[in-house]
Amino acid sequence: MVFLDLFRTKKKAIAPRPAALRMPSAPTALVPVRAYDRVFAQVMETVEGISAEEKSQLRDLVTETGSDGLNLGGYFEKGYEVFFKGRQWKWGEYEEWRDTFERLGSFPSNWIDVDQIARPGTRSTSDKLLELRIFELREFLAAEGISFDPDAPKAQLASLAEHAPGLTASSLWARLHRNEEEARQRAEARRPKALYDLLMRTIAYRAKSVRDLERAHSNGIHRHEVMLVLEADRKFIDLARKKNPQAVPPYYPNDFTQLRPIVDFTKQ
Repeated sequence: MVFLDLFRTKKKAIAPRPAALRMPSAPTALVPVRAYDRVFAQVMETVEGISAEEKSQLRDLVTETGSDGLNLGGYFEKGYEVFFKGRQWKWGEYEEWRDTFERLGSFPSNWIDVDQIARPGTRSTSDKLLELRIFELREFLAAEGISFDPDAPKAQLASLAEHAPGLTASSLWARLHRNEEEARQRAEARRPKALYDLLMRTIAYRAKSVRDLERAHSNGIHRHEVMLVLEADRKFIDLARKKNPQAVPPYYPNDFTQLRPIVDFTKQ
């Protein structure tokens, strides 16, 4: 079992407190009180393309929901539309983790590649034809003089069309290419919103981890067990904690690791 020792006692030296309990590194008078504000400030330091004033306005928008960021439905769409949509921006922390995992040659089980979202997978001609309406396939086959059963299923009609000699010179082929380009454009439009989604969820759930740790500390609980979704992800979690021993979950974007408090009943 892996345990997270967060505080010091008189008898035993234990690992340092999470960074979130004493970050960001700024004059004490300027450190926000709320866990969400502290985490928001730290994560947003790595976001480029959004001004400091806009970041402050986004934080205020989240605050208005009164949920410390967990009520994403209260601010998610408006935050994206006002501050991120149609903008050129990037999230340094995400890019740093992506580059790290690429160097390792493997990615965590729940990692989301926003660049892959913007690149529709290569599809076969058959798959593209199956996206057409059945009457379009019938019209094409009839125009090509290819006989077919009017009651034939769509898959059979698509197979006949795929092997038709005149397919690549037909208007149907041009339509397939238009559909493919439209799909690419839709995927490209999803990329920034997918990244924004990861950004806001990382802030919200990391802030929750900080609040939970602080609440546990106030109740005299100083040790936590690292709970993984999949054991295969342990190497990524260990890497993240080695990189920053004071970090709290999510350790990287879309990480679902949790910290479970360990209650020592012998001291009660």
